[in-house]
Amino acid sequence: MHTDLKLAATLLKRGQLQRLEDARGSLVLCLSGTLWLTQEGDSRDIVLEAGDEARIERDGLSILSAMNDTSFVVSHDRTALDGLLRASAPRAARAAA
Repeated sequence: MHTDLKLAATLLKRGQLQRLEDARGSLVLCLSGTLWLTQEGDSRDIVLEAGDEARIERDGLSILSAMNDTSFVVSHDRTALDGLLRASAPRAARAAA
């Protein structure tokens, strides 16, 4: 069993793009900002806000576009993403207080 013990967040400034090739099955978790996901061969556009996630359903080109300054992670490991969400929840609660 492979587990990502540390997931590195990708940071994009507004308007920047991240290309993912043949990433079917990957989960995208938006940590902050707003992220637009589009997949080759899929007419849907998916918009993710902080805390939202989406699974890349197709091979081919997927493009993640920052609609504003955004941070996100991409992983195949559901457990690692759940751990990241649990770890970031107390920070988010402190920031809102």
